[in-house]
Amino acid sequence: MNTNAAHKKTSMITGCRSLMTCLMKGVLICAVLLTQSYGQERIATTVHNLSAGGPGVMRAASEQQICIFCHAPHNTLGLQPLWNRQLSAANYQIYTSSTLDAQPGQPTGSSKLCLSCHDGTIALGSVLSRADQIRMLGGDFLPSGLTNLGTDLSDDHPISFHYTSGIAASDLQLKSPQALPAETKLDPSGQLQCTSCHDAHNNTFGDFLVLDPRFGNLCTACHLMNSWTGSSHQISNATVSSATLSDWPFTSVAENACRSCHRSHTAGGKQRLLLHAAEEDNCLNCHDGSVANTNILAAINKFSSHDPRNDQGTHDPTEGAFINQAHVECVDCHNPHAVTTPTPTSTYIPIGATLMRVVGVSIGGTLLDESQYEYEVCLKCHGNSAVDTPSQIFRQAHTTDLRLKFQPGNPSYHPVAASSPSSDTISLIPGLPQGTLLRCTDCHNNNDGPRNGGSGPDGPHGSSNEYMLERNYTTSDNIPESQTEYDLCYKCHRRSSILSDESFKEHRKHIVKERTPCSACHDPHGVSQTIVTGSDHTHLINFDTTIVRPEPSSGLMMFKDNGTFAGSCTLICHGEAHRDEAYP
Repeated sequence: MNTNAAHKKTSMITGCRSLMTCLMKGVLICAVLLTQSYGQERIATTVHNLSAGGPGVMRAASEQQICIFCHAPHNTLGLQPLWNRQLSAANYQIYTSSTLDAQPGQPTGSSKLCLSCHDGTIALGSVLSRADQIRMLGGDFLPSGLTNLGTDLSDDHPISFHYTSGIAASDLQLKSPQALPAETKLDPSGQLQCTSCHDAHNNTFGDFLVLDPRFGNLCTACHLMNSWTGSSHQISNATVSSATLSDWPFTSVAENACRSCHRSHTAGGKQRLLLHAAEEDNCLNCHDGSVANTNILAAINKFSSHDPRNDQGTHDPTEGAFINQAHVECVDCHNPHAVTTPTPTSTYIPIGATLMRVVGVSIGGTLLDESQYEYEVCLKCHGNSAVDTPSQIFRQAHTTDLRLKFQPGNPSYHPVAASSPSSDTISLIPGLPQGTLLRCTDCHNNNDGPRNGGSGPDGPHGSSNEYMLERNYTTSDNIPESQTEYDLCYKCHRRSSILSDESFKEHRKHIVKERTPCSACHDPHGVSQTIVTGSDHTHLINFDTTIVRPEPSSGLMMFKDNGTFAGSCTLICHGEAHRDEAYP
């Protein structure tokens, strides 16, 4: 090949390479432009389009570019993706909670980029690629509300923490990082950021969320709440009130799901991100008869009630078996993630459907992660903590600790924690065998509830009767006997048997003639063996010391059990002294 031919060939090869390079560059430029165009198209119809042609209230006076408010090809901050804004120098208040296993710090990564607009400290039109600030209509900063988070992030979902397998394992109600759906991405360092829930370029699901938020889809992408599936709040089709749609974005409880009680940003109750600051309001805004079938508000407005409105800010989910400050909140007794609709039954069940997965205290006094019996829920307050109750009766062997009163080793007890072995209780109504177990709510319940033939909600939320009793139980002295006065006793014990003296030959004399209340002699919970006195305390005998007093000559106030249906008393009552007075 001659020199000219070789030169021509070399020139052709060089030309082809140059052409290929140009073509490749062209393809790359086209790809970039197409990507930008696609991103721009997706943003153009959303409020993230801050250009003059944007659809929102916040938009530029004349600036036509869309991407420039976040990105630019030159003169940027040097952060990916070509970030065109300064980062806020604010020191943020971050989310804290007694139940938080993660340890979030100051915002980092993409969250810091989002906050350059959403913390309200840097003007929307303040971009690095322009010498002058872009003039905005509607104000230079985001308006106050859900979009302007401010620098107080303590009422917002935690961000900028390492979401690890260890955190998931310790929490027990979080999915492992490997099990998260592809849409909820962690950042390259494994941290959860704003971008785990939001995609600034895609508003398909509203609020730039990465998943459809209906039915709790986005929340349950990470949160794996025990017994949530199939629970009442997960499946309820109850329609929410139109007056509160600002809190509930969807029309049914099931669709709102987690959003029925929680809000990821600017939450009213900062710890656990509750809609309302007062914990009970998150329950009562449905359970007031407007959404849920159960009108709990009406029940707690009654004379005697477990009214959570009296104890705001004292409950904590991590409190132990001993409660320092007496209180009652809805979540002391109910786990809103696990409650199910109760099925009416006339037979004994250990624990009701609305008390599932609630911590409790065992009859032995230890804290339980999950109560198996109804009384274990009650013993959280009425056991080791021994909450005093109004109008309590002071007795010969006195304690307010019901855990001690229900002990199976006691001289006598109502069969709540264990069946009673006594065969002396011959007054029980037909269909109620001796030794039948009781629940606390068999006595302490709504007087308008289903167990008393009413249509109100079941449970000890409130009652028109003292001691939050389902039926009337007169404890005052000198009141004429009737079905009404001792309706609670006669629920299980046949009135005819009591008044015919089948078990105690002077029942009728005491109750009818002397007008002595049942409570003068009997302690309905039981008598603790740890505080027994000179009396035997069988048959729930534990005298009311305001009615029964020591016999003057001996100084004794004593009951002696002399065998089946036999005993004797030494005391003074209604001015009559009993000196070892025996029966029968």
